[in-house]
Amino acid sequence: MERKLDQALVKQYSEEFTEKVLSVAYATSERLSGKAILNLTPVKQINLLVIKALFDQWQHEIDKLRSPYFDYESEEVQQALDDFINTLSQHISVDQSHLQPLVEQAVQETLYLVLSPNVYYQQQVATISAEGIREEDVLTWLKYIKINRPLLELYINKFRQQPTAVLDTDAATHLLDETVNEFSDPLEDASPYVASFSEIYSFEPEQLMADNEPSHSEEESVRTPEEDEHEEAVVPTDPRTLHDYLSEQSSANTTLTDIQKKHKIGSIREYIGVNQRYMFIRELFGNDPQEYQQAIYELDQKQSYVEAFNFLRHEFAQKHHWKMDSEEVVELLEIVSKRYN
Repeated sequence: MERKLDQALVKQYSEEFTEKVLSVAYATSERLSGKAILNLTPVKQINLLVIKALFDQWQHEIDKLRSPYFDYESEEVQQALDDFINTLSQHISVDQSHLQPLVEQAVQETLYLVLSPNVYYQQQVATISAEGIREEDVLTWLKYIKINRPLLELYINKFRQQPTAVLDTDAATHLLDETVNEFSDPLEDASPYVASFSEIYSFEPEQLMADNEPSHSEEESVRTPEEDEHEEAVVPTDPRTLHDYLSEQSSANTTLTDIQKKHKIGSIREYIGVNQRYMFIRELFGNDPQEYQQAIYELDQKQSYVEAFNFLRHEFAQKHHWKMDSEEVVELLEIVSKRYN
């Protein structure tokens, strides 16, 4: 069974790893070529994911060339465009400021691929565009992913069995859930990858885990909402809890008691619609799909409403300065409450 990673710790490690890598890579050059990027770090998966990010940007740039005023489908234009694309792909040249965020993201994604591949694929599916995802899109992932590939291969096989050629985000997510539930192979041994990472910046997987917390037998894990409200009263940064904010909104006629009368749901992630997902990502999670996906994944693992409530409060409410009586917060709490009613 996969253990959960602490997203903040993963992000911090990725930033420090990237700083060390780039300080060496750019010590004698202002720009890096594609060949240099393919050999940027001793972790080949990181290098491939950086190239994938560049390929995605490349595709975006090519799409910009489309115009209603010219025939881009003509044979001559297509040939010229192919020649241009092939030439451009051989002349990658990136300065440090533009490469840094790509490397940081690639490091984070590689850590998830090594230690928690289920979450990695959930994050990828969560970023599907409004046009949906096709089999060839998923096959493109296979070109760049070299770690814990069997889960992706099973997903592709199930994808091919679908009655439609294009899946929207909800359908692709549901299919991934089915894949994860059926998948029983053990994860690859992380030791070789940890050793490669440690050539640049040493770490142990245990340091990045989110479940190194007090056990349920300890006092904090069995606090009631009332006890947590009392605790918050002595914290000067935000003396009121989410319960306080919701209960005070008499004009909205919505309290936690009202919320908890709703019907129970089996999965928070499956219950959230596409429009809600985009709203939550934009308004509550800093427009970061990866952070949103990790948060929802962890919410679905919580054992009670109190545990889920405390997780949101401590990990995200203060970090993103949530306005607790906002429509987005109330809507998210309604869904969370239905999960544990």
